[in-house]
Amino acid sequence: MSFADVTTSEMELTPCRVSFQPPGATAFIDLGGTLNAVTVSATYNKAEIKADQSGETVRDRRVSGIEVKVTTALAETQILNNWKYVFPHATQLTGGTGAIEFRQNIGDSDLNNSGVLLLHPLSLPDSDLSKDHTFYKACAEAASEILFSPTDQQMLSVVWNVLPDESVTGQAERFYRFGDSTVSD
Repeated sequence: MSFADVTTSEMELTPCRVSFQPPGATAFIDLGGTLNAVTVSATYNKAEIKADQSGETVRDRRVSGIEVKVTTALAETQILNNWKYVFPHATQLTGGTGAIEFRQNIGDSDLNNSGVLLLHPLSLPDSDLSKDHTFYKACAEAASEILFSPTDQQMLSVVWNVLPDESVTGQAERFYRFGDSTVSD
């Protein structure tokens, strides 16, 4: 019989703080509580390399792209300012108590509306950035459903699409970092 070495201190069970730094802003905005956990999905897309001499046999696979998405469900649906980040193509009205208006906004750019999305485990102090997830150019997919129910809590479902950060020079475009965002190469 064989046993694996298991170190429970290397396991994590924690919710996280979801923060967003809009384009042009210098500070992060806490998007409030979440429901149904937060999911990070990162996939390197691969192209199959074949040769006529081998028929349909795949001889190699090579990276042809990357897709990164983050899924959240914001629990605090009454914070009107958060709606502008969930629906970046909507218009935030400022008169009176404010409102969000959904208008036709053909041609509006996800890249122009993308900002830094930060996930910080609440089991760690704010000063410990070692397990942070930083997405350099994230933009909400701008699709959500709001449930009105006598038994279920409202939430704003948000899928964040992560685009390449073109601001880096001398290296490949970056998408996402797990770990301390202040560490350099």
